[in-house]
Amino acid sequence: FVSASLDCLGDHRSALLCPYVQSEPAAAMIDSLFIISGTGSYLVERHFRGTTPRTVCEPLVERIRASEKLEGFPAVFSSNRRQVMIHVVREKTVFLAVVSHEEAPLAVLELLDRVYQVLFRYLGEVNEDNLRQNFSTVYLLLDEMIDSGMPFTTELNSLESIIAPPSAIGKVVQAVSGSSTQVLSDVPADPNESGAFGALTSALGAASHTSIGGASAEVWWRRQNINYTSNEVYVDIVESVDCICSGNGQMISGGISGEVLINSKLSGIPEVLLTLRNPGVLQNPCFHPCVRHQRYLRDKALSFIPPDGEFMLASYWIPDVTMSLPFHFTVSVNYHSDHGKLQIAASPKLAVTMQHKQMLIDKFVVNVRLPSSIASANLSCVGGNIRFDEDAKVIVWNLGKLASQESKAEGTLTYATDPKDGSARIPSEEKSTAQLAFTIKGWAISGVRLDACDVSSVSYAPYKASRYTTTSGKIEYRIA
Repeated sequence: FVSASLDCLGDHRSALLCPYVQSEPAAAMIDSLFIISGTGSYLVERHFRGTTPRTVCEPLVERIRASEKLEGFPAVFSSNRRQVMIHVVREKTVFLAVVSHEEAPLAVLELLDRVYQVLFRYLGEVNEDNLRQNFSTVYLLLDEMIDSGMPFTTELNSLESIIAPPSAIGKVVQAVSGSSTQVLSDVPADPNESGAFGALTSALGAASHTSIGGASAEVWWRRQNINYTSNEVYVDIVESVDCICSGNGQMISGGISGEVLINSKLSGIPEVLLTLRNPGVLQNPCFHPCVRHQRYLRDKALSFIPPDGEFMLASYWIPDVTMSLPFHFTVSVNYHSDHGKLQIAASPKLAVTMQHKQMLIDKFVVNVRLPSSIASANLSCVGGNIRFDEDAKVIVWNLGKLASQESKAEGTLTYATDPKDGSARIPSEEKSTAQLAFTIKGWAISGVRLDACDVSSVSYAPYKASRYTTTSGKIEYRIA
């Protein structure tokens, strides 16, 4: 995916270069990698080009320790003129890369996200306890994924064929033998050399020797000798909406980012062909290496031999300011001389819900950010629950499922008083904004639909299923 992201940058690569870096040939993508907990503790650090002192990371670590929200902290920042820090936050854990040469931030962000995905696949939840308990596995993975600061092996199937995922049986064997994380080998073990302990590990199933590499040199992303008693393949199309709307609901800017996710549990080496009903919807696509690109350019069909397990087959970005959200939403905030007035209304669009009866708008949440001069709010709502966060100056209306009838919320806002003369501090210049969050099941906002999923080159008939999900990215309404 990192290489694909670099290809997607194209001529825009120079416009995305990190600031304050030396313009000399880059010998590595990153110098060092730090994994930092939500409390500011250093959990993992791996250096690829010399040793980067921890003091370089202190601006970010101090902010974490001060319990400040990292969402507002820039993903790319510099604490000195020699090094740039690039980070992502996943599960309250910070993945931080230090860069000292000219490099595309998007590629580094993609690499950091890939590191998180691999650790999630191996450890489950990526937290402080799991990282400490499996530190040897973590360092082995980092050594395989990043070589001298450059991405090396990032495909999950390839990594799993080299480094065995931790398991309860494996931990028992390690505790008894005192050995470290199991590195798989394609050389069969000699039972005569293993003795009684070898017989024990073989009986527990912890001494299996998986062949390193893919099913062939051309299919390096798929493990060898895969067998399932129940063969299944699932296709998930997940889309996220990002947009900015004016107070009257007119869209100012917006776009749709989508992912085609596959969960493959197929034996042998199957050929899979995905046919889309409207392939023209996919704009700016980025594909997994298993996709036959020439076939897609010719037939607009996704032909591939899938890796084993879960993976992202393709991603795409659709810039679109004409898209229509599947609900009505209005919000207004008016300031009078003695108080303020808030009104919010939301309801699904019947034309959309009647056409797609399987769709469900769920987890609908509205956050209205108010000026700092608002001291309190007296709120009421029809549907869901509503509250006012006095510290953050945010009204949170949690609707849950958006019902067919219109849901309303209103409230009276009380101004803070000036400590000098006791007069009310009426907001004048500050504007309010409303952020929306939701999940829509059974519907893709772009209109993309899967027409067929054909599996060939195998003797069985697998179970096949697909589903569609639309989620909110960053949706903001500017309140006039």
